[in-house]
Amino acid sequence: MRLVLCRHAAAGDARGAADLAAALRGHDVAAVYTSPLTRALETARAVAEPHGLSPEVREDLREIELGDVDGLQFEDYPTELQEALLTAPATVSFPGGESYELLRTRVVAALEELTMRHDGQTIVVISHAGPIRAALATWLSVSPGASFRIGQSFGAVNVVDWHDGAPFVQLVNGVDLQR
Repeated sequence: MRLVLCRHAAAGDARGAADLAAALRGHDVAAVYTSPLTRALETARAVAEPHGLSPEVREDLREIELGDVDGLQFEDYPTELQEALLTAPATVSFPGGESYELLRTRVVAALEELTMRHDGQTIVVISHAGPIRAALATWLSVSPGASFRIGQSFGAVNVVDWHDGAPFVQLVNGVDLQR
């Protein structure tokens, strides 16, 4: 089973979504799953269309829930929250929102469920930098704090092959599957 885990294109970047779709066009994709956030859903539609698929929206693939600071700029966050995000982001729990651990648990469970559902197939998942980093860090046994050092550009392609229920990370922050 092959999981192609992609970060969405930049918001409103139709060209970036089309480039990602072109990179995945020649591959046999059984399903496309996406976060419900608009930037991910737009990218997923572009990726799914050449395969004759419609993306399935999954709430559990969304970015971290920011709670009370949703919609605010970083500089408008409470000072203590800003400091914690800059010094120890994996320990932060957003007021009224999620912690990194809750995000990690939610996303990893969702991705593992999807891989079991599609044994022997290739699926594409469109999500966000935070969930992708959390999943990759879990599968690579990287500490939560170090997960923030895993690059995830807009339109990034990450490939994880699953053998006997175990993930093998083949590509991180790439631009094409290559194989």
